[in-house]
Amino acid sequence: MRTRVAISAEDVPFFRGLSKEEFSSIRQCLREKSFEKGEALFMEGNSCEKVFFVKSGRVKLYRISSSGREQILETLAPGDTCACNPGSQSWSCASTAEAVTACTVWFLSRTDYVRMVQASSTLARTLNRLFAGRLKCFSALIEEVSLKDSKKRLIKFLLDMLAEHRGRGAKGDALSISFTREELAQRIGVVRETVARQLYELRRLRLIEIRPRQILIRDKEGLEKLLEK
Repeated sequence: MRTRVAISAEDVPFFRGLSKEEFSSIRQCLREKSFEKGEALFMEGNSCEKVFFVKSGRVKLYRISSSGREQILETLAPGDTCACNPGSQSWSCASTAEAVTACTVWFLSRTDYVRMVQASSTLARTLNRLFAGRLKCFSALIEEVSLKDSKKRLIKFLLDMLAEHRGRGAKGDALSISFTREELAQRIGVVRETVARQLYELRRLRLIEIRPRQILIRDKEGLEKLLEK
């Protein structure tokens, strides 16, 4: 059985840079809660009454299209937050949050969150960085799903993961895959069978190698050529 990685509140990136007094004030307002796999933390369209920070496990944020297909926007890991409220007292959830695995999160009420963001320039700057990162992520997502060819969506996703992998200074071209093929399919807007078929096709072309919870990029230039066709 896989051990769940858990962090302490002090390790949440959103809280970095705060003074001891500021962090102590926030820590007292956090409320811890656990969810089983498949449980919803909140639903799209509901009033935003609280934000959460992941302590352990994984949580996906997604929307349902008019055709009923699920589109994953983000998958949050320990240390990540759903925070998207810029400090408004009136805000609605733009997505649904669901536990991908059994997870534990810290909730912070909207009232406390808004008060703290408005009072702390450090939190305000952190929120701006968070929004900038989300904008970049969603721009890439729009580009992916706008590609009509589902194989190109998959290739674009893999190349983006490789760029992020190298950007973190990691060595080698083996990408750690922390999500299932079903999640990957939902991320790029196709069905799981399509993802499986196209992954094996890329492997047949000797462009990638499929390993347990890893995908090795064997021919980056070959993938790029397919993307350009």
